Amino acid sequence: MIQASVIIPAFNAEQYIEATIASATQQTHCALEIIVVDDRSTDATAAIVARIARDDPRVSLLALPRNGGPSVARNTGILAARGTWIALLDADDSFLPDRLATLIALGVEQDADMVADNLWLVDQATGAQMPMLPEGALPAPVRIDLPEFIARNISTPDAPRRNYGFLKPLIRRDFLMRNAIRYDETVRFAEDFALYVECLRAGAGWWLHPTPLYRYLVRADSLTQVQTTGDLDVLRRRQRLLLAEACAAGDTAFAALLRRHLRTIDRCYYYRGFTDELKARAPRAALGYLFASADSPLLVAQEGARQLPLILRKALRGGYRGAAA
Repeated sequence: MIQASVIIPAFNAEQYIEATIASATQQTHCALEIIVVDDRSTDATAAIVARIARDDPRVSLLALPRNGGPSVARNTGILAARGTWIALLDADDSFLPDRLATLIALGVEQDADMVADNLWLVDQATGAQMPMLPEGALPAPVRIDLPEFIARNISTPDAPRRNYGFLKPLIRRDFLMRNAIRYDETVRFAEDFALYVECLRAGAGWWLHPTPLYRYLVRADSLTQVQTTGDLDVLRRRQRLLLAEACAAGDTAFAALLRRHLRTIDRCYYYRGFTDELKARAPRAALGYLFASADSPLLVAQEGARQLPLILRKALRGGYRGAAA
């Protein structure tokens, strides 16, 4: 019996993919399969995976005919999976050796539909790592419901990366199939967040283990860091639909929470649109974002203040020389 199907969507990941697959093959006390979905890479990613698959029957390569984005790749892997649990693994991340066994044991103990763990956040530039949730934040495994998940996606200045949307849960395959839940293939940013919301809305029992067993590489060029206004607008529209449902149901506490979360998304949306249009030398379009709503000037200012230390560090490293020329 295959206990876990590890799904690895990969696009131009030749630098990382071998080590990522190795972290999955080295899992202890777990019968697994590893499905790498190559999203039409233009580098050697597919060739590396094919070589590994020839030597390890647990590894298989699914090559997509065209680039569809991470949601398409993940759905392809899920449909091909045969394991009891779907284990999500990004192509530049890695598992600690006992991760799957530990989480499956917790899932069985709690009869959970989803189980996740704390993360090691690994800085690509320095190699430094720190747990997303600091030691002592979770003294024991806890259950997450939808309001808790939304609340833990509202970042704060002192902990910008303490965000449950980064979590990489194991999800029971039969739960996904029974509820017809798949990744929204129109979403190319925060696609995991959108899926987790759908699972929780369908009644998933989700448990979180306090020990960090997943190594999450923090890269300056990842989709999480370079989202577009279009990406953010898709997320805004999804959350507005959820807010409308909460209001219709009379759930005022959850509606207030969603409004707080939407404000953080709007802050990023207006700031991104404003700065992108300034860089494109389109001042009229930039002003359109700045004055799009009564709140947008304040939101742009708040996000600008939040981004200022990053901007200054980049400028000091010479990151803006080309733009200034």
